[in-house]
Amino acid sequence: MTYFDSIIGQDSIKAHLSELVSRNALPHSLLFYGEAGLGKLDMAIGLASLLLGRQVFSQPKGESYLADVKGARLANGETEKRIEAEGLPIYMDKGDAFWIRPMKTTLKVEQWYSLLQDHLSVAGNGNRVVIVEDFHTANAVMANAMLKTIEEPPEQVYFIIITNKINTVLPTIVSRCMGVGFNSVDVDTIRTALVARGITGDIEQALLAGHGNPQLVEKLATQGRIEMLELAVKVMDMLAFETRWFSMISLACESLPRESLTELMHWLRLVSRDMMALKMGAQDGQLQVPMYKTQLLRLLPRWSMQALSQVITETLQAERALRLHIKTALVVDGLSIALHDAREED
Repeated sequence: MTYFDSIIGQDSIKAHLSELVSRNALPHSLLFYGEAGLGKLDMAIGLASLLLGRQVFSQPKGESYLADVKGARLANGETEKRIEAEGLPIYMDKGDAFWIRPMKTTLKVEQWYSLLQDHLSVAGNGNRVVIVEDFHTANAVMANAMLKTIEEPPEQVYFIIITNKINTVLPTIVSRCMGVGFNSVDVDTIRTALVARGITGDIEQALLAGHGNPQLVEKLATQGRIEMLELAVKVMDMLAFETRWFSMISLACESLPRESLTELMHWLRLVSRDMMALKMGAQDGQLQVPMYKTQLLRLLPRWSMQALSQVITETLQAERALRLHIKTALVVDGLSIALHDAREED
């Protein structure tokens, strides 16, 4: 048993990090990057555990640790609604492991200042580790505050920064960290791991659609659906067939948090690419979301190649707007109008 057992694949990263720790050669600032679902958070928790010589937070993804924190907050009189809406500024495990997560949808500079002033301002009695999750949600003030710290890190403090969007990270931060890129995992490794976990869903179909992303494959195999993917297909359908497309899309998206809308943009791009591929005669094995082939074939006559290519352009622009914290309703409305106009023009 090792601290990395919950991670599917990424064996070269596990081996490299373990070797650096054993040689006392691990840099004090690391940047884990790659798409969501590849094991970055579990790797960070595993590395923190290795540095401290004990399991911190919990595996997988700190779920049981977070459940205990939630229970303590409920016992302290906080409401379920507040707990679900907003996390704590800093999560701490025995004073030497710290975990900063977005509050609501954003990493705030106040969280960083609290870490420095309340926890790292005095010397420790050994290694300390700080995990910063979803760094792509940090604004420029937070990023610059972190930059000053990692340029001159406190004694025996390690920073593990996690992001799904390396292109949004300040170049000055990238240059001061050891970058660790996470890649897709081969299907045999994922299949073996899911079978060992006792998952009995349609693993083969999930592997086709998951494209080497263990978390996505597991979700598809156990749940049979992905909410934002399902919504992406519905949005394309509404634009093609519904006269009340504007209000229907607005209602479908009005309660979605910013992170879910960003995921929706990703799936809209994949759906549009599959539709373009189908127009070119692609087979099931060449599709990104083969389980929706029947629905996409129904949509094909209503979407031209030019309109489908516009889906990719417009969703990328919408994603940038979401990162800039433009109101989500404005982003959704602007996107739906742009896609409707692109489809109508043809």
